[in-house]
Amino acid sequence: MVSTEDSTPQLHVDDVCTSNSSNLQAVGYIDRTHAEVESHAPYPLNVYGRVQRHKQVPRQLFKEFLRDGVPPQGFVLMQWQTTTKAELVPCSDLVLLDRSFMSGDLVRKGNRSGTVVSTRTKCTLLGMCDVRETKSNKVVKCAWLPLPMEEEPSLELVADGTLLYDVPASELKLVQTYNEGDIIIYKNWIGRVKDCFDEVTVKLTDNGVVSITDSGNLEPMSGDPEERFAVGSLIKTKKGVLRTGRWVFGTYNPNTPPVGVVVEARTKECQVDWLHHRMERASEFPLWSSAPEGFLGPDELESEEVRLYDVSRMPNTSGDAHKPTKARSDPEFQGGLRVRFKDLPGACAKYNGSTAHGKLEKLDRAQNLGYDLNAFTITSTTTEADVLWSDKTIETVRTTSIIPDPSIDDEDAVFPGEIICTNETRAPPPEAMTSWAITPTRVGVAQRVNGKDRVAHVKWFNETSLSFCDKNLTLLVPDTKLGTLSEEEEEVSFYDIRAPKSVNRNRGDYVLLLKIPSLAQQTETGSINWFGEIVDLGMNGKCTVRLGAAEPVQEVECDITDTVPAMNLHDGDNPFVENGDGTGEYLSDGSDDMDFDMEDFSEEEDVWFEDGQDIPIDDADDSWSTEDEEGHDFSDAMSTQDDFPATEQPATRPVPAPEPPQAVQINNDGATDQTMSNVSVEELLLSSLSDAPAAYEILETEVPSGHHYLLQSGPTSANHMKGVSKEHKILSAPGALPEGVYVRTWESRMDLIRVLFVGPLGTPYEYAPFMIDLHLPAQYPYEPPKAFFHSWTAEGAGMSGRVNPNLYEEGKICLSLLGTWQGDEARNEAWTPHQSTVLQVLVSILGLVLVREPYYNEAGFEPLQGLSSINQNSVAYTERTYLRARAFLISPVSRLCRGETAGLEGLENVLRWLYINSDGAKLLPKAIKAAHTILRNSEEGAEVEARDGLSVVSRGAALPLKRVVARLEQLEQESASQTEQ
Repeated sequence: MVSTEDSTPQLHVDDVCTSNSSNLQAVGYIDRTHAEVESHAPYPLNVYGRVQRHKQVPRQLFKEFLRDGVPPQGFVLMQWQTTTKAELVPCSDLVLLDRSFMSGDLVRKGNRSGTVVSTRTKCTLLGMCDVRETKSNKVVKCAWLPLPMEEEPSLELVADGTLLYDVPASELKLVQTYNEGDIIIYKNWIGRVKDCFDEVTVKLTDNGVVSITDSGNLEPMSGDPEERFAVGSLIKTKKGVLRTGRWVFGTYNPNTPPVGVVVEARTKECQVDWLHHRMERASEFPLWSSAPEGFLGPDELESEEVRLYDVSRMPNTSGDAHKPTKARSDPEFQGGLRVRFKDLPGACAKYNGSTAHGKLEKLDRAQNLGYDLNAFTITSTTTEADVLWSDKTIETVRTTSIIPDPSIDDEDAVFPGEIICTNETRAPPPEAMTSWAITPTRVGVAQRVNGKDRVAHVKWFNETSLSFCDKNLTLLVPDTKLGTLSEEEEEVSFYDIRAPKSVNRNRGDYVLLLKIPSLAQQTETGSINWFGEIVDLGMNGKCTVRLGAAEPVQEVECDITDTVPAMNLHDGDNPFVENGDGTGEYLSDGSDDMDFDMEDFSEEEDVWFEDGQDIPIDDADDSWSTEDEEGHDFSDAMSTQDDFPATEQPATRPVPAPEPPQAVQINNDGATDQTMSNVSVEELLLSSLSDAPAAYEILETEVPSGHHYLLQSGPTSANHMKGVSKEHKILSAPGALPEGVYVRTWESRMDLIRVLFVGPLGTPYEYAPFMIDLHLPAQYPYEPPKAFFHSWTAEGAGMSGRVNPNLYEEGKICLSLLGTWQGDEARNEAWTPHQSTVLQVLVSILGLVLVREPYYNEAGFEPLQGLSSINQNSVAYTERTYLRARAFLISPVSRLCRGETAGLEGLENVLRWLYINSDGAKLLPKAIKAAHTILRNSEEGAEVEARDGLSVVSRGAALPLKRVVARLEQLEQESASQTEQ
């Protein structure tokens, strides 16, 4: 039974909505929201050309949106079917009609999380309408006109098209044979259609028919926003275009108006992105030089060599073909698309007017010069989905009652059926051919998952040989195997395991088979039995693949390691295109960052509109109202500018004029009263302790070989040396450096600096040391300092990964002051010669990077702060960061206990005083005590709502934290023994 409960009023990108203050013909989809960062891009006028403002959007917020592209909280950017203009509208004015998902999408409903298995969509269709062209007084059959007829005075609606209701999408197909996004198989290559170019045939009002080779010479009537002409499109053009066209019926008549309806659109060329070649071994890489041409012409497209993959084709077998966990989804149709029935005679029999579906009025080819005009426009859709919940139950729900699961952005999250690996690795045998590979200690399959407690129940593989080519586990070593699965389950923490994408698949993924398994039915010679779609995932490391291009269609079960991703609709087309370091990059290429001055808008700027007239921002006032296409005024909304919080500053912003604090205190930016009440407000006052090391010191020793910039040239000019001396004068001033910051330089190379930060209390970094190397380059101060971060996460606690979004494992520090992040110049975030200082950089790192909630340091995540739907992601990020930061304690202390100082030179005495010396700051026992307090606070029974990732953590975080505490206590004993000696 379909559940209709809807407890999720949030709106999301691609949601189909209508306006509260209009009728159901005003339908569109959401293109941007406040919370979905991936939809944000600055300067939206570059993307949309015209952006319309709903009257309830305050002018100042609209100006900010036109700059940063982030809809204010409570507003979304809509793309209406009825216009090419985007509009910023209040959420309160929208009614959610439909929400689309694909097989394999992760979703949430209340506190439940699950995976979409199948979807079923029903469509409302509008048939051809009759329109009179007033100049010739001729009536033509054409598709739905989306805009009011008064906008095109030469047209008059005679008879509206008939409506058909609740038509399953499985009965429909797009009118064009080839469409953008289609999967093509050609000469053993898999490709995806990027663009299509059509020859369009038009019937004019005098029944003359002409084919136009270049559809770019045609224009839609009434501003129809179609990007591609289809059967039924009403078009206009210039007489010269008609004169040079290819005439099918009749001849050119200069007295015939250049207006007509499209009766046929034949694809003459497709642009194709080739993604993968057929493979027989995992170590076999495609030779891209042998890929087909990027454009396929009519000879190829109309030949039998080109095959279109049809996701709607199903096997004709019995048994478990209709197993509830097997994906069986309808085509993803949306409003405005033009479709046909796959079986028109059958549809005429079914939709004969005897039911509430309505009556299908078939158009006779003979009355339309032999052309098939039985095309329909989708006006609205409703979708239901079968969801496999984490407790293995399946429920059928309206898609408007579920939302995308925000944990999809949680890199530690694990889901049932995923293949997981331990973070710990083992050394392969010396004689192994892949002695260089990364081999996890254990590999298994998650059977059950408790996302609330951040733990998974795992069955482990025996005798697995699974290995990876890199530390990020992005590339699987060819020909490695999973082994046999044990029967016993073990509970493990999310933070002790990973689910590598390279060895996991989703329902809906398209894959190549390395081995052709035995088939239930023999396929035809030359049949495509090596490519298909994953439709089911087992709990044993196997998957079911539907061979949708085979003759006949079949489904086969195989090991996941015997499949190679050809394309992943969830993460993009080509799974092999990744950043070089395996991570995201914050630095913009500048393509969207054109000069943009709000004060430079003139009356020629297309910003918003009233009665078809452009109104510039500076001349509009907040009482101005927008009317929809039918004259409805949106003035009944109640939102005002006072309803919205002030725009927050980016989390990585620098401090324009730093006032160094006298103590490292809790950073309470964005923290709620509830979470702050759980945190000690003790200040970490180090400089007041006896025998405290100097915060700033010039060393007479040689620069250590481990300084990252040792090989860079030293000062070569008087101006450079002057700039270096000025920086050291600022750094060495009494009280200049914040508590917990220690700066060292060398008398022989004062352009080289090494800095130690002690993590501020009340943050996941508390008590942990963080070290960076700086270099003042030859162009200084006209060029910012060079900075390198020493990442120690892999050296302790069995964990690896970034400790902050802005601190990369390979040493990069992402900060606008350093020129490594594209800051907003209007906010003075960039390095400014003779104004910005090294001290400013240090204060920025301490106060804006080592913060209480580092999740919001992710580029573009600032608008998410304070949203309840995102809070759990932030909490999970914080507790993971706390665990990783403990490695920054373990690594240097363990080295010092062994008598090693490599990599710590210049600051080794500071570190001994902070953590080891009996008469020092004793931060090691304080860190241990703080961890014990967290474990006590997080014992069984602690409410999820109380977790902040710092004072109260999940059970999944507590498990590795206990091991960390044990290791820290061991180091405390070793350091005590060393002190006694």
